[in-house]
Amino acid sequence: MDAPEALREFLMYVLAHLIEHPKQASIAVGTTSSGATSYRVRLAPEDVKRVVGKNGFTISAIRSLLNVAAQKYGVKISLRVDGVREEDEGGAAPGKKDHAADEHAHEEPEVTETHAIGDGAAGSS
Repeated sequence: MDAPEALREFLMYVLAHLIEHPKQASIAVGTTSSGATSYRVRLAPEDVKRVVGKNGFTISAIRSLLNVAAQKYGVKISLRVDGVREEDEGGAAPGKKDHAADEHAHEEPEVTETHAIGDGAAGSS
């Protein structure tokens, strides 16, 4: 398993245990112009609040863990969390950004793959 896939699975595992609406959740994986692997998480608005946490402490902790794991593989990562608007749930245009959570917020990464979190994820327990 390569580093971006391992980090995505780790991120999916963590998020699946925090969110209430896994069917509305997805992770888009791409690459920024600086070569960092980019993870763009789209969640229901209520789940964005849960994942970001009070004063951003939860997303900061998730980002710290992801960065430590990325260092183990020798890669750089970028993590961004967006909310899905109700009219976007069908998979149309990208949702309004509720929280840009990365140091590469000015870059729009090239998305290479998107993964649903709600397809049999551990959060359904």
